[in-house]
Amino acid sequence: MGFPSPAADFAETRISLDEKLISKPAATYFMRASCSHFREGVLKGALLVVDASLSPCDGSLLICAMEGEFRMKRYRKHPRPHLVNLENGRREEIPVDDDGYNASNAVFGVITYIINDARTGEFDDCPVI
Repeated sequence: MGFPSPAADFAETRISLDEKLISKPAATYFMRASCSHFREGVLKGALLVVDASLSPCDGSLLICAMEGEFRMKRYRKHPRPHLVNLENGRREEIPVDDDGYNASNAVFGVITYIINDARTGEFDDCPVI
């Protein structure tokens, strides 16, 4: 019988990215960014963690299903709820159903995490940073 290791008090458990990044597995999707949005910190090919169960808050980045494809938009509440086109900064109306209600199916989910490949060095030429 020996003495316990003094380092045993400092042993850490393994980090699980599933536990850190995913709160509701059944409503979480992974997507790849098809283009860069430097101001939002998104590089082309970035891994986007999207939670379809969340309601957006002011400033949330969303994945929206519009015109048969997925697009990234920013949600704003003031002066009234609207979307912001990340490519040109213009306001866009939130799509409405035929019944006159906001189309919840147009908003696919809220982006909760953006994972970029740090090896690309693409931020070096970014005039925003």
